[in-house]
Amino acid sequence: MVLGVLSSRNKGRLVCSRTGFDGKGTGNDPLALQFPEFSSGKTDEDDRQQFDKDSMAVEHIRNGRREFVVKEGSLQVVEKQRKRTLQTKAWDRLMRYFLPVGYPASVGPDYKEYTLWRLCAFFWGGCVGVFSTQGLLLAVGVGRQSSAPLAAALQWVIRDGVGRAGRMLFSQIGTGFDAETKQHRLAAAWVLNMSCTLESISPLFSNFFLPIACVANLAKGASTIAAASTRGAIYKSFMRWENLGDITAKQETVGVAGDLAGTALGILLSRMTSQNIYSSCVAFSTVSLLHLYAVYREVKGLQLSTLNRQRSHMLINAYINSAEVPTVLDLNRKERVLFKPWLDSLHRPNIDLAARLHDCAPDAEALVYLIRLYKEEKYILTYERERIRVVLRRDASSRDCLKAFYQAGEFWKAYEQRGDRERRNRDLVEESYRLTNQQFGGFIKDAERHGWRTDSVLLRPVGRRVVWGDAMTK
Repeated sequence: MVLGVLSSRNKGRLVCSRTGFDGKGTGNDPLALQFPEFSSGKTDEDDRQQFDKDSMAVEHIRNGRREFVVKEGSLQVVEKQRKRTLQTKAWDRLMRYFLPVGYPASVGPDYKEYTLWRLCAFFWGGCVGVFSTQGLLLAVGVGRQSSAPLAAALQWVIRDGVGRAGRMLFSQIGTGFDAETKQHRLAAAWVLNMSCTLESISPLFSNFFLPIACVANLAKGASTIAAASTRGAIYKSFMRWENLGDITAKQETVGVAGDLAGTALGILLSRMTSQNIYSSCVAFSTVSLLHLYAVYREVKGLQLSTLNRQRSHMLINAYINSAEVPTVLDLNRKERVLFKPWLDSLHRPNIDLAARLHDCAPDAEALVYLIRLYKEEKYILTYERERIRVVLRRDASSRDCLKAFYQAGEFWKAYEQRGDRERRNRDLVEESYRLTNQQFGGFIKDAERHGWRTDSVLLRPVGRRVVWGDAMTK
């Protein structure tokens, strides 16, 4: 313990004294060693007992804290250093490369689980990459005296060009990467493994190297676009401070570290199995499956607070049936990531969002009725031709889309009890609209209180819009 004034060498952050720190409380979690002051896990009473009873404030520094004590009108600064073993120092240094500044307070609660599984995914992905690269080199003729270097180089260049074209083709998915982040990330891993499988077996069909390599690299290009495009939405979900750049840098470091370690293991496995094609197939299949499993666990650990179609359905149905909003953690754990989970048909009701006006109002009477009913809204919901259809006005926002989804949930609940497939069920439409106006505000408040971002609704409506009512004069 050292008494003294603030030095410019260790500038800290002034926080309330209740955020106590004595170097303990991090448990067996090595990830908490970088910023243990945020990882205590103790109650406020426990924290207050750590400080001098006369302490007015505490300032955390890298290896300890400073307590500001006022006694008899004078200020004393008490500096306490945390005892650091060689292991602790090594972890502190290592974690600076992998954890954002301020961890864990600066990121979401799912950051640790995601990072560990991402590390595993890149590790096994590095192994897979070794086998696929080895297969390509053998197929193109590396190591054979009869191979023509110029022809091999030309084929390789063509292969790379096709891969770049694949990246352009799959960029048209657009907002789908933001809405179905987990599903596209998992799909990217699956496509990558399929392309690596093609490259690995290419030596067996060396006469068809170019078409096989082009198809594989085209798939790799699509996988690269999907994986890269989903990272932005994932990293943004981790932000608790304005630290997107720091999170991105640390995650890229995690990926490089995992890939390098996996490449080393892949080289070892490749050398061990190079003389036996059966052993090579078993090794490749094993690391490929482990890579897919790691990516699956990586996306299942995410806690996204944005609302896509699936999460909107689950959230609204839970609120309508029980008047309670599930937490972000609970709902993300239940979210499906396999077998086209974004389809409404898996969750009910099936909604045609941004439908054609002619499909909703096929005659004059229907058009007049709907315009009058929804004259104060920026959407029109109706049941026509055995399907719920929603027309969006030109100035409709994502909140309006969410309100239409909520009304669809209310309508479907009543429809399952007393609906008729052969008619338009206008009584149920009007009833659901009335209930929506009564309950939607409360639903929004409860959802936001539980951490859901109702201002970020990713329902992916098509670009079709209609003008009616007040919007006609705008």
